[in-house]
Amino acid sequence: MYLELAGLVTGVLLVAFLWTHAFLVATVVFGPAAFDGMARFLEDYYLSHAGIGLGLVIGLVHVAVVARRVPAGYRAQRTVWRLAGKMRHTDTYIWALQVVTGLVILVLAAAHIWVVLADWPLQAAKSALRVQTGYLSFYLILLLVAEYHAAAGLYRLLVKWARFRRRSLARAIGAAAAFILSVNLAALWALFYFGGVR
Repeated sequence: MYLELAGLVTGVLLVAFLWTHAFLVATVVFGPAAFDGMARFLEDYYLSHAGIGLGLVIGLVHVAVVARRVPAGYRAQRTVWRLAGKMRHTDTYIWALQVVTGLVILVLAAAHIWVVLADWPLQAAKSALRVQTGYLSFYLILLLVAEYHAAAGLYRLLVKWARFRRRSLARAIGAAAAFILSVNLAALWALFYFGGVR
């Protein structure tokens, strides 16, 4: 029960972090100066450092407590996929794809954090340069898998712990995820086209 609650709390916190991150990065839509001002504010009050540190700790705890549900061996994984195919149950497919996206996020998020920290401090020109010189496809993939993983996680938590109609819940979370994804895409568009470098 404690592990389930830890997975629930850390999952919700990570979704909150992901969605907050989207709005902070999207300040670049209003121009490089708006992004740089936001970045300076976060750095002056050590909020960016605290956010990255807390995000890493929460992420590691989340991985540790939810990984126990993922089949580790090849035979167990093959059995899961075979049974999922036989059941043809939508929520089972959602879980299976959530496992796959979680593994992808582990690799891509680690690379993203490394690249950002290696090029500290945060600045619109630096972010624009990354997006314009080869990282666009990387960020698009990271966005898609992260938003799917977050939306699937929220859906599964609310199905498990609350009383919602699955179809209505799926529509509401899908709409929220689509909105956040559009915010992220607007930020990428701004970085790619008028980030002060191109």
